[in-house]
Amino acid sequence: MTLVGDGLNSPRMQGGKEESVELQSPFPDKYVLRNSRVLKVSRAQINEVPMEVFELARQELVNIVRLDGNQLMELPKDLTMLSELLNELDVTKNQISYVPTNISQFSKLSTLNLSCNLLCELPMELAGLQLLQYLDISYNRFDHLPRCIYELESLETLLAHDNQIKSIDASDMGLGGMKELHSLNLKNNDLQTVPPILGNLKNLKELELWGNPFRQPRHQILSMGTAEVLRYLRTRIPSN
Repeated sequence: MTLVGDGLNSPRMQGGKEESVELQSPFPDKYVLRNSRVLKVSRAQINEVPMEVFELARQELVNIVRLDGNQLMELPKDLTMLSELLNELDVTKNQISYVPTNISQFSKLSTLNLSCNLLCELPMELAGLQLLQYLDISYNRFDHLPRCIYELESLETLLAHDNQIKSIDASDMGLGGMKELHSLNLKNNDLQTVPPILGNLKNLKELELWGNPFRQPRHQILSMGTAEVLRYLRTRIPSN
């Protein structure tokens, strides 16, 4: 006869003998955190992270958190315990529908991956992440680029493909003011037009525009690469 109990350290009867069974936690222990300084819980189907996990992570000076492939509906509220430590946050492939205004507390973030969630807006407070260099908002529900993104002066890479973005601001108050931006991915959106002044972003090394309904630039131009696309766009800027 075999009886299996529920929960941690539950008794199990096997062949008339009682054994102790301990279910494995999906969260890394302090030794893993100490050696890696990474809190990684990927594809574990969790929908929350206990406060104790973040307390331990803070003690071990964790500066990278990866919670991808779970069932989170929001950023864990106790994540703020690491606000002064985090350089990288990855919450891709969850069910997150909003980013809280306290995201501005994570002032040391250089990498933020929000892809594959349910987002349609970002708070203006995200503009406070002035060290952010990499932002991924792909595979969400955006129909525009949130205004806060244009305020990210250090941003080098912006991945916004596979949304429903209908238009972009390429003026000096928008993408044109992002002097550090060198990679921009807007593939598979709903862009009706491409502003010619986007061609003035001469620091762009990678520009992806495939999979949008605009007529210009034509596919032939797009296939010639970023430099040629930017050159073409500049020729379309109306003269004063």
